[in-house]
Amino acid sequence: MIQGGTGPLSVRQAGPKDAEELSLVHVLSWKETYAGVLSDGFLAGLNPTARLEMWKRILEGPRVSDHWVACDADRIVGFAGREQPEQQHPGQPALLWGLYVLQSHQCLGLGRKLLEAALGDGPASLWVAAQNERAIAFYRRFGFQPDGAEDAIAEWENLKTIRMVR
Repeated sequence: MIQGGTGPLSVRQAGPKDAEELSLVHVLSWKETYAGVLSDGFLAGLNPTARLEMWKRILEGPRVSDHWVACDADRIVGFAGREQPEQQHPGQPALLWGLYVLQSHQCLGLGRKLLEAALGDGPASLWVAAQNERAIAFYRRFGFQPDGAEDAIAEWENLKTIRMVR
């Protein structure tokens, strides 16, 4: 554990009891991360109830991905999710599908701890918003580099993303 915030900071595997709090952190972290990148209307329309259903399915269903939460004492302040390559794509590197830490808890080492929990130091890939220079710089510190692949997520206002690999 590391100290910071209002209590001891830690990272642990997520479980079904975390779904409700994760849905709230998911929406708030998106609003913080994508302010100025996605429209105010899009961000205002993010729905914790819809995220709650998603997190319940993920955490209560068959495990095709693993999830970790960053905590300040008992309060969730971030999360990471990794697709299990052995179940989804045998022989392929792990895919980090998301890593978010609330702004109030950034620069305390939680992002690094989440990344290490989700991926270790092995081969991996991830997709990141092309405009999210802070996240790109963060991933570069851990050996990730853009590989030239790009995409646009239509349902997220055609958000341009780039793939990073290590």
